[in-house]
Amino acid sequence: MLTIKPDYYKKFKCIADRCKHNCCIGWEIDIDETTLEKYNNLGGDFTSTLKANIDIDDSPHFKLDANERCPFLNGNGLCDIITNIGEDMLCQICADHPRFRNFYDDFVEVGLGLCCEAAAEIILSKKEKTSLDLPDEAIEIPILNFREKLFGILQDRSLPIKKRVDNMLGTVDAHLPNNTDWYQVFNSLEKMDKSWGEYLLTIKDGIETAPADNSLDTAYEQLLVYLLFRHFSDCQYDGRLKERVLFAALIYKVIKAMNTSNTVEELIEISRIYSCEIEYSDENIDKLLLQLSK
Repeated sequence: MLTIKPDYYKKFKCIADRCKHNCCIGWEIDIDETTLEKYNNLGGDFTSTLKANIDIDDSPHFKLDANERCPFLNGNGLCDIITNIGEDMLCQICADHPRFRNFYDDFVEVGLGLCCEAAAEIILSKKEKTSLDLPDEAIEIPILNFREKLFGILQDRSLPIKKRVDNMLGTVDAHLPNNTDWYQVFNSLEKMDKSWGEYLLTIKDGIETAPADNSLDTAYEQLLVYLLFRHFSDCQYDGRLKERVLFAALIYKVIKAMNTSNTVEELIEISRIYSCEIEYSDENIDKLLLQLSK
């Protein structure tokens, strides 16, 4: 099967105890069958501690503590599983994060998710145009060719990013719905982090409130390319081509309006929270796509 990935994919390395928003806090951590079998066959002093912190009801997962921390995240911000029995004993979800994989009939796409601050910094601080590692056979897949055309429009640095987004939408003869209260739409979705609710307050007056400043155009270009890479190819199954292009434009406008300080640092943080709140909830994405179809 063809594998497609962005050129920055291999640059990611977990920053471990330097991470301000640890992925071992606030998420249910499922244990895949292969790793569970490894744990069941494990010997040594660490085994009893490991097994005591696994809940096998429904689907196997680690028992989070009262603060929703993984029981193996120690006080130094490091993983006790890695320090005691090695990184190769991590369950699949921990070994992969923040990487994602989208599987299709003819190809699989792998990338880094914005939910991780280190990955978000790699993506949004990148100065060079992002390109994909495309096998020659990918040329024969129409949906990938069309997305490359959209990438080219977004990466036309002779134009301000706002004009590029307009040109992208024009390519699919689409525009964001008029008179939609996007604050109410986003506020009605399932929320995890109170910080997201606070950021949502900044768009109560609309999503066209961002200052006319082009200093972060390259960062927003990277954001838009990421959004299309992660979400566009699904249109070959659900037929929502226009909606998925609109989704990229919407998220760009929302995040830009939230970035009131107009800094890369705040852009990274807002993008991280957006990803945690929206991209890991199929229900939230479906509701947004439905709203964009109206």
